[in-house]
Amino acid sequence: MTSKEKFDWIKENISIVDYASSIGFTPVRKGKYYSLKEHDSIIIDTHKNVYWQNSISGYGKCIGEMGSIIDFAMKFCNMSFYEVIRQFEGDIPRDSQCQVRKEKRISDKTLKLPAKDANMRKVYAYLIKTRNIKPDVVQFFVDNKMLYQDKNGNCVFVGYDVNNGVVPVFACRRGTNTFKPFYGDVAGCDYAKCFYVDNESNVLVVTESVIDAMSIMSLVNSNEKYNYLALGGVGKWEAIKTYLDKGNIKKIIIATDNDKTNDNQGGIPCAQLMCSFVKENYPDVERKWKLPPKQYGKDWNDVLKSYKECKKNDY
Repeated sequence: MTSKEKFDWIKENISIVDYASSIGFTPVRKGKYYSLKEHDSIIIDTHKNVYWQNSISGYGKCIGEMGSIIDFAMKFCNMSFYEVIRQFEGDIPRDSQCQVRKEKRISDKTLKLPAKDANMRKVYAYLIKTRNIKPDVVQFFVDNKMLYQDKNGNCVFVGYDVNNGVVPVFACRRGTNTFKPFYGDVAGCDYAKCFYVDNESNVLVVTESVIDAMSIMSLVNSNEKYNYLALGGVGKWEAIKTYLDKGNIKKIIIATDNDKTNDNQGGIPCAQLMCSFVKENYPDVERKWKLPPKQYGKDWNDVLKSYKECKKNDY
């Protein structure tokens, strides 16, 4: 077996959840995902056997998905890449078994949208009454097939390939039960594209969540049309490259949350990373920070709920 085959087998077959438990962490189920009791910003997708940390921005070619079991072991056991490989080598079976597993995982990467419910009552009530999103903004998402209600009463936000508006590339769910918060990405998301709203503008507003984007839409003047990119967590910030590469964006407004964790992560560090990345790689694109005013909360929905009578936010 070649080194690459060993590397691929380890990534796909050594369970992150099982390994985390074996080194002293406590895995906790969150819907279809797992987190860690000791690190609640860690999200583990057992289907793909990858993890990401919502409080930490992506790096290199990782878009949100912080990495594999190898990255996890390197981070939490303070081992080098080669030490991790040596540790897991004894678990590798014959080549034939490796190949069967690999083919199965490749076939599981298609985005499968949750089944639709017969109505949208819970979604409308949650977004308009609880989140204070303007009804016309909610209806815009519904009319453009970017929002529907699933069989469990969750909001399902659907993003499409900007080059082909009928091909879904991203989907995430948000629970409508305020007493039992639920959120999560649908399996098969393309994190290089995330959730994009194309209003044919040359100004791109980048937010952490779709609800943050909807909140800004509710705050700004209805005549002002921007494009929006909702990352679904700061770890997926490199998705901006997909849209800046097209060359039509002249200005980017970084509108992440205004939080910063003890380990120097969160919305503010993410904004700094994006600003530096754009400055270095897209010097002709104007950069602007527009983080939520701290006196009103940490995200844009907090601001919207504080400014229910606000006619327009100063963009």
